[in-house]
Amino acid sequence: MLKTALLVLTLTDDGATRVTLSEQAGAEDCALARTTGTAILTRSGRPPLAAVCGETGLRLTPFEHGAAPETEVNRYRVELPASGGFTVAPLAGGAACTPEPEATPVVHCGRSAQKVLAGD
Repeated sequence: MLKTALLVLTLTDDGATRVTLSEQAGAEDCALARTTGTAILTRSGRPPLAAVCGETGLRLTPFEHGAAPETEVNRYRVELPASGGFTVAPLAGGAACTPEPEATPVVHCGRSAQKVLAGD
C-alpha cells in the first residue's frame, strides 16, 4: 500500500548524499513538513539538495536526528522524475549506483541510517 512520505536529500560533512524518508499523514502534512524542514536546514547553512513529497510503498525505520555518520550504512538509489514525486530503491551489498544529476529523471545515490523494515 502506498503512503505519503517526505524525501529529503542533504549533503554530509564528507560530501556524500544523505537520504531521509519520513511517512506523513497526508499531502497537507507533508507540504508543511517540507516547508518547515527546508527552512530549518537552510537557516543552518545546509539547504537540502531536494525535499519532495510523494507516495511510496517503501517502509524505512523512523528517521532519528543526530544519527552518527558510521550508522549510515544503508545505501539507496533515488530517482526524481520531472513530473514530481520520487522513487527510492535500496541497493544490495556492492551494487553500483551512478549519480545522474542532469538526467531525466535525476538520479541520486545516497546513504542513510534508516533501513528497510522487514516485509517490505
